[in-house]
Amino acid sequence: MNAPSMPGHFATGHDGSYFVYDGRMVENTFDEMLTWCAQRKASDINIQSNMAVIAEIGGHNVQVTKRIVSPADVEDITRYIYGSNGTGEIKSGYDLDPSYEVRGPQGTKRFRVNITAMRSGKTDGAQITLRVLPAEPVPISDLGIEPEIIENFRPSNGMFIVSGPTGSGKSTLLSSGIRMLIEREGAHEKILEYSRPIEYVYDGVNSPDSMIFQHEVGRHLRPRHGDGTEESEFAYCVRNALRRKPSVILIGEARDKATIEASIEAALTGHVLYTTTHSIGVAETLRRLVRPFSADQQRAIAVDLMEAMRGIVTQYLRPRLGGGKVAIREYMIFDDDIRADLLKRDADDWGPRIREMFESRNVICKSMKQSALDLYELGLIAQHDRDHAVARIERSAA
Repeated sequence: MNAPSMPGHFATGHDGSYFVYDGRMVENTFDEMLTWCAQRKASDINIQSNMAVIAEIGGHNVQVTKRIVSPADVEDITRYIYGSNGTGEIKSGYDLDPSYEVRGPQGTKRFRVNITAMRSGKTDGAQITLRVLPAEPVPISDLGIEPEIIENFRPSNGMFIVSGPTGSGKSTLLSSGIRMLIEREGAHEKILEYSRPIEYVYDGVNSPDSMIFQHEVGRHLRPRHGDGTEESEFAYCVRNALRRKPSVILIGEARDKATIEASIEAALTGHVLYTTTHSIGVAETLRRLVRPFSADQQRAIAVDLMEAMRGIVTQYLRPRLGGGKVAIREYMIFDDDIRADLLKRDADDWGPRIREMFESRNVICKSMKQSALDLYELGLIAQHDRDHAVARIERSAA
């Protein structure tokens, strides 16, 4: 049993200091504050009208400014991030999901952003969440990923899914896996990524003979609206990829029916397709992908999904004893025998059968329950976090 490493990429706690500034939060001050937070390995930065700035560092939300951010400051910050029409979009009830970069002498700091209107005191304001993104994907060896996942991460074809709730490290795990692929000598990969926004970039990664092309959905590529042929931007991206002879397709999220259907189709036509979903557990991830379809479509899509499936990794984060967070991870590699076994059964029976496989451990898999028990025995999580993980996966499997 291998203990996850404790790399320097992630914080274990905050040093108690504050970012100090005078007057309004002008653009240079805003950039300096973001850089200051990134240097302390903050994972998220929260800015809200009439509140101090709060950052998540080492798994804890801590106040990092003594000054209160005014509504006028929040409007200015929205313009810095999104442009002059940003505040108008927010006041019209639209949320914004851009990315943001701060360029400085020590390199470029990148952030994924969400800006949403909200009630603030007696008036309206906005809340801004900035996710701090590493300059490049974390090496997969620094994430404590189980060797079985690494060895089976790149199938010859089919679909590989990383699932988990928001903030569970899905994008971190997936980007580290993609980094591993393009760093391999002799891989000759042509990878097309479609995300919104682009989170991790590979500019500084040594890629001997592979290529990766990244596209921000809605900015670099979007369907022609009004012709009635497309109902999903991500589904359109899958079809764009199929015209460009990739070896690997990466779709940021498979959420709607059209994207799921297009992704399965691509995986069944000989491509490797990676994507993410918001679900917890191997069985629940399968259910999540079938659920958007009507009752008369579900049997056919379930069969296609199982034919295409090659691997599911699902994880979520819990506090690590000593500071920081650790991933509790469930996974299953779907070989020919597993797929044949499940295809004999109705999709409603896949969950119980998968739980039997976890118990027997005769296939390449690990349950969330076993992962939590292993981390507890290694002294990495507390007993209540072990029990929380076990209860959570049992609820999702019910």
